[in-house]
Amino acid sequence: MKITRQKHAKKHLGFFRNNFGVREPYQILLDGTFCQAALRGRIQLREQLPRYLMGETQLCTTRIRIYL
Repeated sequence: MKITRQKHAKKHLGFFRNNFGVREPYQILLDGTFCQAALRGRIQLREQLPRYLMGETQLCTTRIRIYL
């Protein structure tokens, strides 16, 4: 990851940590559209998100509703 991107991520995480009490493991809510876009871009979310957020992550997905 580039240094400037890492600094921005660290700054934003510090803001949420101090103001809202967000802490590790970070729970990330993913929807089907985001997962599909990551799959098309060949991005491994389980590997990349912990590196980007510099900490443990827990991935959560939305439920799929099927209307008949």
